[in-house]
Amino acid sequence: MKELKTDIRTGDCLDILKEFPNDFFDLIVTSPPYADSRSKTYGGIKPDKYVAWFLPRTEQTG
Repeated sequence: MKELKTDIRTGDCLDILKEFPNDFFDLIVTSPPYADSRSKTYGGIKPDKYVAWFLPRTEQTG
């Protein structure tokens, strides 16, 4: 059995994912911001703009 490793990183996933080669991850666990409900943290993404903002992040993870 392989040794289990844990590496927790915080930041913008679009920046962090660039540090790893393609097909590196088997699983990514995330808690995406929920549109306007986290306006202080994420700048208040309006619900009608949320999909356009979020899709590039999901495309990077396959």
